[in-house]
Amino acid sequence: MNILFLGTSSGWPLPRLGCKCDICASQDQKDRRLRPSLLINKSILIDASPDIYHQFEKYNIDPTEITHILITHAHHDHISGLYDLSHIYNVRRKIELIASQGTMNALRIKMGPSLFRFRNREIKPFEKNQIGSNLYFWFVPVIHTIEAYAIKIKQSRPFVYAPEFRKILPSSKKYLGNIDLAIIDGSSKTFRGQAKGHETIEEGLRLGKELAAKKVLFTNIGHITDGHEALVNFVKENGSHKFGIAFDGLEIKV
Repeated sequence: MNILFLGTSSGWPLPRLGCKCDICASQDQKDRRLRPSLLINKSILIDASPDIYHQFEKYNIDPTEITHILITHAHHDHISGLYDLSHIYNVRRKIELIASQGTMNALRIKMGPSLFRFRNREIKPFEKNQIGSNLYFWFVPVIHTIEAYAIKIKQSRPFVYAPEFRKILPSSKKYLGNIDLAIIDGSSKTFRGQAKGHETIEEGLRLGKELAAKKVLFTNIGHITDGHEALVNFVKENGSHKFGIAFDGLEIKV
């Protein structure tokens, strides 16, 4: 299974408009981040960021190959790209948009008629679902400011994508264990600058150890964190070698 990080910022891109802080002034290209979307096997998209047009252009993604879009939650930085994706020319068939019932209801309000350009599929929490002949996925509830989910995906080996959450209840954690890769919320480094509804990277280090994932990557990187290399050093020194920081354009296989 191939995973491409199209964007790894939090609600606003880095650098922020008008800001001259160390992160925004950084010359390291890994500190330049667009809003979060993940592409699997060149055809399955998790979340549709407002930057999706530029992400597809930047990484030479063929939009007509997109067959499914899975939505973790209905905040604008994760869904606004649906406007662009609802107007792809020369598509072979409608893209299947997959979300929980609550999230789909929110999308109907926020997206209006654009939603009818997709084949909409509502799924239930914890239920095993399938795409194609050998890819399975589960929507696992997490605590955020609105209804939100971690998505567990298994083809050859399982991984979890949970870009935004404040807490994961024990009833959900048991679905997230024994995985090769956990991609989790990294919106702030410590409690300084912590946004409502988000965990810190410090907390994520403890969670990553608890989940016993073989590798843990932080995404959704916020403004009050640190430069990429400093964050990499921080998670390895305070966690272990299995922790890392995702960046735009990172491509890995699971």
